[in-house]
Amino acid sequence: MEIASFVTAIEKQKLACEGIVVLQHGEKAAEHRWIPETPRNCRSVSKSFISIAVGMAIDRGKLSLDSRVADAFPELVRKPPGKHLTALTLGHLLTMSRGHKKFSRPATVAEALAQPLTFQPGSRFVYDNGSTFLASAMFTRAMGITARDFLLDALFRPLGMGDPPWPESADGHTNGATGLALTTSNLARFGQFLLQRGQWEGQQLVSPGWIDYASRPQINTRSRRPDNDLGYGCGFWPSRHGAYRADGIGGHFIIVLPRHDAVIATNADEPHSPAILSAVWDEVLPLLG
Repeated sequence: MEIASFVTAIEKQKLACEGIVVLQHGEKAAEHRWIPETPRNCRSVSKSFISIAVGMAIDRGKLSLDSRVADAFPELVRKPPGKHLTALTLGHLLTMSRGHKKFSRPATVAEALAQPLTFQPGSRFVYDNGSTFLASAMFTRAMGITARDFLLDALFRPLGMGDPPWPESADGHTNGATGLALTTSNLARFGQFLLQRGQWEGQQLVSPGWIDYASRPQINTRSRRPDNDLGYGCGFWPSRHGAYRADGIGGHFIIVLPRHDAVIATNADEPHSPAILSAVWDEVLPLLG
């Protein structure tokens, strides 16, 4: 596959894209690099990995979407908890609908739990790092291991992704919302795993039902921006063309296209990252047939 038109579009717009990998039918169809491949903080793509970790915990009967946040941290919850915190579940955290009013970056679980919940959980989408961080902390409490350490043997090493760094919070939980450092090739491998609905080399690492659920819209995003207007799943953005994606600020994308049996992954450091996604739709999608 020749992706010269994509390369030209990126360079003409002077977009700081670092690399792209295209897989189709399980094989590398195209690749281009502007800088040598190196692990990068893939920002909010990290959230999609927390979603998969949670799905694995649900498969093991350790968590459910109805698991209550207050029950996971009884020593940190004010007595009595407010009605919104009492109602708050893991499902609300994964869909960014915990009832918070604005984006937050809490450093600890105690700080996250102290944030006011203005709305009824589940009633509206507000993109947030704190929600994913709390989901990661619930994983730690349920599984007795951080999400990153669990995923080493449950996902990273089986997929040939090595032992990627992922910072912990001051109170001992994988950050979850950001910080996972991966190469473009490793993003593509994760995308292939998603495309295969959780199966890798003959082993089902997470249930296909979880992949299906997490990648479908679970809440209305009320966005006017293309590719953010189709709702939000559990750590994934449903997209145009029957696709869904993991999405990190700066142009870190894992785009899964089941209709085309394809995956497109990019790493970048571009403030106007939607332009990279637009270039993928305009220049790479038509080549997939």
